[in-house]
Amino acid sequence: MWVPTHGPEKGVPLQYKPLAFLAAGALAVALIAAGCSKSQDQSSSTSTTSTATASAAPTTGTQSGSSSTATGSASAGKSLFSANCSSCHGATGTEGGIGPSLKNEKSRKNYAQAVAWIKDPQPPMPKLYPSPLNEKDVDDLATYVEGL
Repeated sequence: MWVPTHGPEKGVPLQYKPLAFLAAGALAVALIAAGCSKSQDQSSSTSTTSTATASAAPTTGTQSGSSSTATGSASAGKSLFSANCSSCHGATGTEGGIGPSLKNEKSRKNYAQAVAWIKDPQPPMPKLYPSPLNEKDVDDLATYVEGL
C-alpha cells in the first residue's frame, strides 16, 4: 500500500478515499430518507413538542384555548382543512405526506392543545393564525381535526 508523504493527502492511504466518499454519500441518503419518513413516530414526536406549546396557550387570554370541549363546526373545519392543510396532511388529514397523519389526533392532543398548536405551530408547519385564519376558523379546524 502506497502512502503519500507530501501534499494535502499526507498520511492518508489512497485506497480509503473512495470508501470515505461512499460512506459520506450513504450517510447523506440515509439522513434525507429519515427526514422524509411518514411513520407514526413523526406525528408522535410533534405531539410532545406541542404539549409544551399548548400548556402556554391559556396565558394568551384566548377563550377557545382554555376550553377542552370542541366548540367549532366540523363541517366548516373540513372545508378550511381542504383549503389550508391538505397539501401537507393529505386530503382528509389521515394520509400524511409532508406533514404527519392527523388520524387519532384526539389521543395525542385535547381540543385546547389542538387550538394552541394551530395558533402557534412549530416549524415546519406554517403559522396561519391570525391571518388567513381567524378565531372561529381555528375553532372549526380544531373540531375537525379532533374528529379524525
